[in-house]
Amino acid sequence: MQTSLNRLLIAIAVMIVTIDVVWLQFGHFTIDAHPYLLLALIVPLCGVGASYYGRLRNEACLSAMFSATAFLLIVPAASCLLSYLAVTVAGPRIDSLLAAFDQALGVSWPAIMGFAADHPLLTQTLSLAYDSIIAQTLLLVLLLGLCRQELQLYGLCLAIAVGAVITIAVWTAFPSFGAYSVYHLSPAVTAKLHLVEGLDYGQQLSLLLKNGPGLISPHDLRGIIGFPSYHTVQAIVLAWYARKLPYVSWVFLGLNILVVAATPVHGGHHIVDILGGCAVAGAAIVAAEATIRKFCVHVSAGFARVPLVQQGLAAQ
Repeated sequence: MQTSLNRLLIAIAVMIVTIDVVWLQFGHFTIDAHPYLLLALIVPLCGVGASYYGRLRNEACLSAMFSATAFLLIVPAASCLLSYLAVTVAGPRIDSLLAAFDQALGVSWPAIMGFAADHPLLTQTLSLAYDSIIAQTLLLVLLLGLCRQELQLYGLCLAIAVGAVITIAVWTAFPSFGAYSVYHLSPAVTAKLHLVEGLDYGQQLSLLLKNGPGLISPHDLRGIIGFPSYHTVQAIVLAWYARKLPYVSWVFLGLNILVVAATPVHGGHHIVDILGGCAVAGAAIVAAEATIRKFCVHVSAGFARVPLVQQGLAAQ
């Protein structure tokens, strides 16, 4: 089963990277390749670790931990790059429609930001939570490996990848850059806010859609997707796959509730972006769990046939 799941992860990673490489070649983009080459050097080391623990030490969970690390280094980076490439074929912006949807729900983004400005300690706490996604992911991979939760590791990888693919596909057809690109806050409010992304971020993204990505460098890549909120997708996926960990499952749940709460403030998202992220996360988890079950059933069926084969050989 582990070999089959590793092959699936490799196939997904190769597919996304191949799309990036082909698009870069035919799209005549300017890219800072050196950081990607550094990543390409780190990933094989993880592959060596996975092979060592899988084949020589027979430690399936530690092998899966290295496989997951390699996958989660490649796929998020390649997906982020893909979102920048997709800017060049993106459809018309829907931010005005999303803002109207928020208003229909009775939600005011400027009011949320005004509240955040009046509560600096809360805003700073949300900032720390919002920035914790990468650290959380690495920690969760380590804990799942050490706790021998191999299937949860593979489920985490698949859900992250499926969520990224769905998010990019939806955004490419209906691009949006969040409430930052719609509203303008008063100087009295902006003076109190210390945000992860500046208040001019929405305008920068609008220019990105108009003029193209220009030089693409990993040092400058940031989340450009408004709807659905991929931060929300990641937060829900992390909380879900941490749910069986002893002692720390509630920590992951609480921290990722803060991540979701931080997305309107530090991500500049519409509330409907969060709802879209919840839907994508649910679909990604269902797809990942179904895939894992399919592989488990396939392996179980293979083991169930072994005694029958042995009986046939004995009869001969």
